[in-house]
Parts: sequence; structure tokens; C-alpha cells
Amino acid sequence: MHGNVWEWCGDWYGSYDSGTVSNPVGPAEGSARVLRGGSWNRDAGICRSANRDSERPFFRGLNVGFRVVFVP
Repeated sequence: MHGNVWEWCGDWYGSYDSGTVSNPVGPAEGSARVLRGGSWNRDAGICRSANRDSERPFFRGLNVGFRVVFVP
């Protein structure tokens, strides 16, 4: 699962609050969205769900995608 493509997340990119949190979210607004996981064209050491990067929402690339989730 890790390492195929960077995965788009719904969070805006920004600093997290200090301290330990579960499922942290970024700021309420911003100019770049969070990408997580790494991709096939990066070193294996960064292909993990905790790895975070950012891009503007209109960015498209061969190494960026999203995960479809069904919530009944």
C-alpha cells in the first residue's frame, strides 16, 4: 500500500499543535493540501503514512493519487 503514489488528504498543510495528538488536522484554510505516503519514485525510507508533503490543490502528477473510502 505504501509507496505507489502520494495520497491527497483533505487537510490544509501547516504546522501541527505541539504535544501528542491522535489524527491531527492542519489549519482551517491554506494554499496547499497535505500529501502523505511517498511514491514509487522516492527512497523506500520515506514511503510511510506518517511522511507528509504538500502541493497546491490543482497539482497533477503521475505519482499523486487518492484513496476511495466507503462509509456506510
